[in-house]
Amino acid sequence: MRVRLRPSRRADIVDIALAGRLAEVDGIEHGADGRVYVLVSLVGDTAADLGRMSQLGHRFFFDPEELEPVSGASEHRVLVAGLGDDAFEPGECEVRRVVEQLRGCDFPPGVRVADFGARGQDLARAIEEFDAAVVLRAGPIGEVRRIGPADLPLTQPLPPDHRCRQVIVVGCGDAERGEPDGGKRITGVVLSVVDDVLAGRPIRESSSDEG
Repeated sequence: MRVRLRPSRRADIVDIALAGRLAEVDGIEHGADGRVYVLVSLVGDTAADLGRMSQLGHRFFFDPEELEPVSGASEHRVLVAGLGDDAFEPGECEVRRVVEQLRGCDFPPGVRVADFGARGQDLARAIEEFDAAVVLRAGPIGEVRRIGPADLPLTQPLPPDHRCRQVIVVGCGDAERGEPDGGKRITGVVLSVVDDVLAGRPIRESSSDEG
């Protein structure tokens, strides 16, 4: 769920900086003293892409009463993830540009945008926490296709009890076909796909011409 940070128990420079910020709940932790702590990440924090186990310092602990729930939260969690094998290939660069455009979109609560580059292992870890994933890859612009989570080029297999049940791949550009920059077009396709996922509508696969 999405929350507004209202620090009250501590008084330090971090609290002053975080007061009023919008965040998403990543988990619940139980301290050795028996207290319950809520683990959150800031909305729009690009350094949170690596996941809670890989990026120390970009997750914060708060007491439950220091968090103000924000209405409008979705019951589904969707990960919009850029994924490439070689960040220096033209097609992979287009993926990164599209991810940056999507970061500026006003997605509803429950949707997170992340650029994983060639870090398939981090994507495998992150995808377990989401109900669905929209994966951006180099390929024909606007092509939309559904695959199984096991079909993703991950460096480690997903556990059999993983949460993610739906993966949609969106093509962001194919340098070999000489396609022009279609960032705005792809952004529209991704927004439409995410809306369908959150609404529980079936995803319509399409070729680059149809997309």
